[in-house]
Amino acid sequence: MKKLYVGMGAALEKDGKYLILKRSDSKDFAPNAWEVVTGRIEEDESPEDGILREIVEETGLRAEIVMPVETGFFYRGGKEFPMVFISYWCRCKEEDVRLNWEHSEFKWASIEEALEEPTMSHFYGLFRRIELLKQHLPNEFTLP
Repeated sequence: MKKLYVGMGAALEKDGKYLILKRSDSKDFAPNAWEVVTGRIEEDESPEDGILREIVEETGLRAEIVMPVETGFFYRGGKEFPMVFISYWCRCKEEDVRLNWEHSEFKWASIEEALEEPTMSHFYGLFRRIELLKQHLPNEFTLP
């Protein structure tokens, strides 16, 4: 039986802008592509704990989860690496981004600005769902 991986992504919001990151040129998958915070669940870790850990590891920021907003499936780099993913809407609790080796640049962008980056197109659904949710939820809403 093939191993199935579980990946996560986080649209990390601060003051109406979202943190997007440029993958390091040394990454084995999609080098130099712009993305949101991403990662994989570690053994014995919940998806919520995993995404908060990935946010700290990749950006040095503490965050809170607003809610999961998207799930899906894809092959990361080929059929030998099947991955289910969970994408979260998160809010940043800090301001000073400290990138690790996985990314070379970052910027805070509106949804429209983020989606202007060609490699961000696969995050379109995530951002559009967040826009729709914001129309119906109180400003400081988070799931309990």
